[in-house]
Amino acid sequence: MNYGMTVISQNNMSFFEGEEKTPQQIADFLKEGAIFRSFAYLLAGFCPEGLKEKLVDGLAEITGEEKNAVARKVRNWLNGKNLPQNRETLFQICFILKLNEEEASRVLGMIAETGIHYRNPKELAYAYALRMGLTWQQAVKLKERAVLLCESAWNRDDFKKGAAFGTPFGYTKKLQEMFREVTSEEDFIAFLKEHGQELGILHETAYQKFVELLDVLQNPKGKGGDGEEKSFTLDQVMQEYLRMNIPSQPRKKGVKSQEMTPLQKLVKRCWPNEGELIRMRRRQEDVSRKALLLLYLVTEAFDMEPGEEDGDYFFEDLEEDADTMLEIRWKRMDMFLDTYGMNRLDAGNPFDFLVIYALRAQGDDYAADRMEQMMEILFP
Repeated sequence: MNYGMTVISQNNMSFFEGEEKTPQQIADFLKEGAIFRSFAYLLAGFCPEGLKEKLVDGLAEITGEEKNAVARKVRNWLNGKNLPQNRETLFQICFILKLNEEEASRVLGMIAETGIHYRNPKELAYAYALRMGLTWQQAVKLKERAVLLCESAWNRDDFKKGAAFGTPFGYTKKLQEMFREVTSEEDFIAFLKEHGQELGILHETAYQKFVELLDVLQNPKGKGGDGEEKSFTLDQVMQEYLRMNIPSQPRKKGVKSQEMTPLQKLVKRCWPNEGELIRMRRRQEDVSRKALLLLYLVTEAFDMEPGEEDGDYFFEDLEEDADTMLEIRWKRMDMFLDTYGMNRLDAGNPFDFLVIYALRAQGDDYAADRMEQMMEILFP
């Protein structure tokens, strides 16, 4: 089974070879043998020499910040202490390193969960600028022009809310395909004028799927012992299905962070919380990849009837070995992620590695159960 793996991914996937591994064996491997792709590793692949200096010089010029402050920030990123906190900074890094459109999407997807959002006029401007080899300053001017054009096509307040209501399901991919034909600034402006009302800041198709899967958990059919249908709040859904033993309390003042191991911190950082779910449901922030993946696992989306538009496929009750089950599920999971412009599964990502292990479940052993077993071991 080969999914275009890097050395890091291959190292992690090789652990699955041979006899089936228990959750405890997986936990031990995560602590001792697994290798995960870091932000520094990804950037070094694009800039093998002088990475730190190039980032410091470039960001100081772009932002006007004092160079020593920028250097501390970059050092923390490259040492894995923390990561850039917003997509604007990630785009700045992409322009500094002179990445192309595809490479920039990889950088965005690793840190911010989704690659370039081809219905967001700001990111469309950056994508075009990367495609044409423009500077950051030129890209910013183009972005400002794009936003003004779209605000004139929309009601200004609606545009700031971020979503093009009524946009056809899956339309982001169609827009992206049409956007590939844009090769001049005249084409770019014409594209915005033609499609301005179809653009939005949030991922509309991802939100629709998020609501659909969440509804399966909030309003389960026939789950009541008395035969009556029951409904659950978001908090109840989080505690019952998605928490999976991950601690939810913020660290108390004066309590040192050493109470959690580096691995625990890494996994917890990947996990959605109640507040995020509520903000996503209210459209106050974009739907995250991690939330969709967890909902997909918990609702066993591969067992649902195929939809005409969303690309789900009926998962037959096949009696297959774990590797075959994983191959089938992996391909379908990648198709699922492709639909929403999100990065495919990557064994070099710690959260994805856990998902991949869960997807090897067979028979009565469900993927979500496997994930929860892992969390109970990692967070005793």
